[in-house]
Amino acid sequence: MIAFNPLPNGKQNPRQTVDRNGKYAFESARGRYVYIPPRRPDRGPDAFSPATHKIKFSIVVPVYNTEPDLLDRMVASVLVQWHADWELIIVDDASPDERTRVALAQLSDPRIRVERQARNGGISAATNAALDLATGDFVVFLDHDDELTADCLHELALCIARQDPDFIYSDEDKIDTDGGYIQPFFKPDWSPDTMMSTMFTCHVMCVRRAILDVVGGLRSEFDGSQDYDFVLRLVEKTDRIAHIPKILYHWRIIPASVAADMNAKPYAIDASRRAREAALHRRGLPGTVEPVAQMPVYFRVNYALRHTPTISIIIPTKNNAVVLERCIQSIYERTRYAQFEIIVMDNGSTEADAFAVLRKLERQPKTRVHVHRKPFNYSEINNAGVRHAAGDLLLFLNDDTEVMSEDWLDRMGGYAQLAHIGAVGAKLLYPGTRRIQHNGVLNLDDGPTHAFHNMAADDPGYFMRNLLEWNWAAVTGACMMIERRKFDAVGGFDEGFPIAYNDVKLCFDLRDRGFYNVVCPSVELIHYESHSRGLDAHSLEKTRRLERERARLYQECPQHFMRDPFHSPNLSATSTHFDLPAA
Repeated sequence: MIAFNPLPNGKQNPRQTVDRNGKYAFESARGRYVYIPPRRPDRGPDAFSPATHKIKFSIVVPVYNTEPDLLDRMVASVLVQWHADWELIIVDDASPDERTRVALAQLSDPRIRVERQARNGGISAATNAALDLATGDFVVFLDHDDELTADCLHELALCIARQDPDFIYSDEDKIDTDGGYIQPFFKPDWSPDTMMSTMFTCHVMCVRRAILDVVGGLRSEFDGSQDYDFVLRLVEKTDRIAHIPKILYHWRIIPASVAADMNAKPYAIDASRRAREAALHRRGLPGTVEPVAQMPVYFRVNYALRHTPTISIIIPTKNNAVVLERCIQSIYERTRYAQFEIIVMDNGSTEADAFAVLRKLERQPKTRVHVHRKPFNYSEINNAGVRHAAGDLLLFLNDDTEVMSEDWLDRMGGYAQLAHIGAVGAKLLYPGTRRIQHNGVLNLDDGPTHAFHNMAADDPGYFMRNLLEWNWAAVTGACMMIERRKFDAVGGFDEGFPIAYNDVKLCFDLRDRGFYNVVCPSVELIHYESHSRGLDAHSLEKTRRLERERARLYQECPQHFMRDPFHSPNLSATSTHFDLPAA
């Protein structure tokens, strides 16, 4: 990594990062993040095109007792914008601090409009007053002590010209108390279930004025999380959502701010919970918003199962008596939801102990055993299992798993029934340890790989990705639930993938149909990984077969080659832990 030399005392001013000859000064910055302000591009058809010139932005800023220095920095970040067509609307929410009033009175640029509320009404009321004055085509929301990057409006205008979205969000970082840039949040593309887990779009937020008028302004009853409530309402009115994978916003850390500590504003935490509850009510989705056990300031949505569906649990097996019996025993002993059936697909067992266990299982009231005497083909076996299944929800389960969460079927089923959801996965842990085997599949440069591999199960991970429900490129077939109608719509498992990547191919097919895949990390199972077949990496022959099947995956799905919309091009393309690229 490279970084410009910081100014004395850690201050970093984007307008003073080049020397008098217009050259950047660089130094080694291995192991840490440094924001490097972009160079203003030369004028050209793509950089400053007539299409972007026609776009006017209204930047709305509610102000209350803002430190003059921070106010000046916020305004300066707008004044240096490459895109020239903007207006800055500042509404002072009846600040009693005379310094703030004086600083506002000194602003003289004709593009800046300052209004003062007669009485303090809160952040939503002040923002709405600014929105009422806005005349731009798009509105950009800016906090009174934060900063836009110099290329922010330019990048927004390019995005609008190319994609014509109603709502745009970007990546962001934070400014620490010494003026340094830290904690970059490199975000995924639009992820509806992530949005119900955490306000990940956050900054910068840009909204088409026409759709804003449809959605309505901010609501004071959600002050503290008013932007969260607004976005949840906004995305119910439009699916024209764009993500710019660049840092366009600096969120300042100050004492008693949410940027510094989520516990700083308890009312904001409560408002974020209520915003999600309101969204569930509007959308007609039964469910509850629950605190995350490891970090109670965060919440997850537990969608209720509707209409008591039958869940068919399909388990392929062969000569795996002890493992299979442990798996099914855990289902019976630790499953709260009663409306399920177990379809055991015996792939031609030959051992006496396997026959004994299969005969025992056939006497279980909810279990049926079907013999599938063909060469091993995971996709074919599971497709055959579906033909024997009666359920509206299908759960594909490896025989080398053990259920640990009694509400696993309820939680996974609640997500699987959502209209936009494709495959639902769970958190799988290695035996004898709370280390992760699977908590979502990333589609990186080396191919599909498990995120957070071997991380502690209760570690938050990158921006809570290990503990919250996030959307993923794929989930593992070792424990995967999907609605039958969606499974049928994509033709089931591709039987051209007998061993590896069949689950990824199914998830890619679902994504191509517009569905989203999700993991429920509060659902935990033990996975005695590849107990039956062994690990591919331990055999040269299996490794080569894996490489051939990976090549075939991308031949059939070239649109997914080296692309994961739920990761970020700004993060390492080989790290499963969302690390920054190595120097």
